[in-house]
Amino acid sequence: MARMPFTSPPYSAVSESRAINKGGFKMRKDFGKKTWFYPLPVLIVGSYDENGKADAMNAAWGGIYDQDHVILCLSANHKTTQNIKASGAFTVSFADLAHLVEADYGGLVSANDVGDKLEKAGFHATRSLLVDAPVIEELPMTLECRLVKVNEDGKLIGEIINVSADESILN
Repeated sequence: MARMPFTSPPYSAVSESRAINKGGFKMRKDFGKKTWFYPLPVLIVGSYDENGKADAMNAAWGGIYDQDHVILCLSANHKTTQNIKASGAFTVSFADLAHLVEADYGGLVSANDVGDKLEKAGFHATRSLLVDAPVIEELPMTLECRLVKVNEDGKLIGEIINVSADESILN
């Protein structure tokens, strides 16, 4: 028997079928084709400034770019963006629930205005052994990255040199 090719129903038909077939299932809302990828982790991007002072910011737009690369969409006026372009390196740490307040502070305050933002957030940093960027001790996982390029849209693309994980999250 020949297999019939799958053809997706029109978007409106999908929404109607979700509303009709709700017996025992949670209601869902369809949005059609979107470039959404949720939920995203809270990314804390670390860098060193021209004086070797550690800085970190909360970044909403970033992700895996390729098998061993990340991409970050950071405004050019961020201190972290300037640091990364100057040093050629950065780290991406994943905030956890235990550090929600600290991570939130990193997104509310600019290092352009508050020079000791990292310390005021309650974070402590150690220098990565592989790239010129800080590893935030309190956060359980960090991608240590070398800046590969800044693309035509200003997005930062970095090669993942190492993934550092606290042993507590490996079990």
